[in-house]
Amino acid sequence: MTVLGKGLTRQDEQLIGAARKALAEAFVPGRQTVGAAVRGRSGRVHVGVNLNGVHSPCAEAVALGRAALEKDLPARQMVAVCHRGGRYPVLSPCGNCRQLLYDHSPRAEVIVRFPGGPVRRLRVTEALPAAYGSFDDD
Repeated sequence: MTVLGKGLTRQDEQLIGAARKALAEAFVPGRQTVGAAVRGRSGRVHVGVNLNGVHSPCAEAVALGRAALEKDLPARQMVAVCHRGGRYPVLSPCGNCRQLLYDHSPRAEVIVRFPGGPVRRLRVTEALPAAYGSFDDD
């Protein structure tokens, strides 16, 4: 896996901060427990929170949908955070959300937390190796 850069940039920190702010404002235990932020093609940031329920959309999908509504795809970058004891650490997106990002923004970066390790930026193609190419051109 290729890690882009050794540390996070100011823009990375701003994106993480936007996801944390969205979740902090919407947090309801058992309802909204994940926040996400997507930096669109224009550089604007779009946020979302998850909606826990029977058919629960993830925060990343909500944020990507908001970017799509603003005609701001493909995205440049995505991050998710969760609520843990009053803190909001980076949460690596689930496989479905990585696939969504790949489908709509195959050149995007995703900010992930390695288990027991640092927060890093990866290309979505590295965060989801051998992705299903549902929208790939033949």
